[in-house]
Amino acid sequence: MKITINDSDLDEILFEKDFHAAHDGITDVIEQETHLFDNKIGHAAISEIWFDGVHALKRRSMLHQEVCMNFKSDYSVFEMHFSIAGHAEVESLNSKYDYSFGPQQHNFFYSSNFEGKFRGGKQEVPNDVFEIHFTENYFNRFADSESKTIDKFLKGIDKQEISNSLSPQNMPITAQMNLLLADISQCQRKGVLKRLFLESKILELFLLQIEQYESTHSVVPSEKIRKEDVEKIHHAKMLLEQNITSPYSLLELSRKVGLNDFKLKKGFKILFGTTVFGYLHEIRMQQSKRMLLEENKPVKEVAAYCGYQYVQHFTTAFKNKFGITPGKLAH
Repeated sequence: MKITINDSDLDEILFEKDFHAAHDGITDVIEQETHLFDNKIGHAAISEIWFDGVHALKRRSMLHQEVCMNFKSDYSVFEMHFSIAGHAEVESLNSKYDYSFGPQQHNFFYSSNFEGKFRGGKQEVPNDVFEIHFTENYFNRFADSESKTIDKFLKGIDKQEISNSLSPQNMPITAQMNLLLADISQCQRKGVLKRLFLESKILELFLLQIEQYESTHSVVPSEKIRKEDVEKIHHAKMLLEQNITSPYSLLELSRKVGLNDFKLKKGFKILFGTTVFGYLHEIRMQQSKRMLLEENKPVKEVAAYCGYQYVQHFTTAFKNKFGITPGKLAH
């Protein structure tokens, strides 16, 4: 895969590099950090991890002026795409499909010999993107999985009669997905243990993508939500994630995002398939599990971080969710 970064007038190459084209058969975990540019137009960097059939890429950019990035790939790839923060517009030069991502959105794609352009103007916040690529050999292991969703996706590719994206509209990144992405980014294990850990988290992430697609497309919302209200509901979701310990009440949250509590509750349920505080509970449980397993935090500290005044209340909630007490999990 080759990436070329030009200035907005396309008359000067700022950066050019060939990345690993094929990563089938790589037994070790290979890691690499690349600074694309750091100058008057802004800065951008990429962190990458490879192992057999899998390539994970985390990209952060902050632009002070307009730039154009040309991407060209000479092989086929399946891509899990997660837009963590910021906005991105990608124009495909060899197909009729263009891509647009806002913050906290994801989708799954197939591309073959992709050629496209990313155009970005001055950014007020960094653009953070996480991509996970599977080679065809790796992804073909799922071809006979008896999943109707995967089967339909692959048949569409063979017939070349549908978009090469899993979902026609981007889907919202859930709390559990954000935690898995953080686990992948922050993994400190080495060697084969790192590969096993990363692969398990990546496959769990892919499972969540498939399940979310199936759940959101099996039920058609009876009422559409205005675009401006969708943005406000996404803002409310972000505020929930940022205030786990001392969350806003429903009325406070409504005032913060400028939407009445009825519209917030109803719209949140339509967009995310759960209630406002059902989502908060899910964030707390997933974060507490991570703190216990990965950070070895004391149960009392985890309970307090997750907003529980009494440890026994936290213990009950945790056991109802995972079937085991936090004390046993910590040991």
